Amino acid sequence: MPLALVVEDDADIRLLFADALDARGISSITAESADEAIALLQTATPDVALIDMNMPTKPGSVVLEYINQTPRLKRTKRIVITANALAESVVEGIGTDLFLVKPVSIRELLTLVHRLIESEDRDGA
Repeated sequence: MPLALVVEDDADIRLLFADALDARGISSITAESADEAIALLQTATPDVALIDMNMPTKPGSVVLEYINQTPRLKRTKRIVITANALAESVVEGIGTDLFLVKPVSIRELLTLVHRLIESEDRDGA
């Protein structure tokens, strides 16, 4: 079963994303901060990470950089989800697979997550 990491400081959004993923057969682990996400990534190897950029203590870019610098996580697909449409230019050089601006349609999000996971399966996961 595929695994998703949801990094979101808003508890309602975090739960909504996790429940929607679980309902579609994608297990999820959640983090409310960049530090918590990095702690989870010490042992977990998610197929996809949904990362909010604007969090109170450290930005989601810290999680993106950690994923990019960890060889074991090189196949993890990265989806940045943020309310700040201008943040795309900030994460452009860090490396993401997808950039979405809130509000995000859950149906669209699930479709995109499945496509990313399936593309990795086809490419030789």
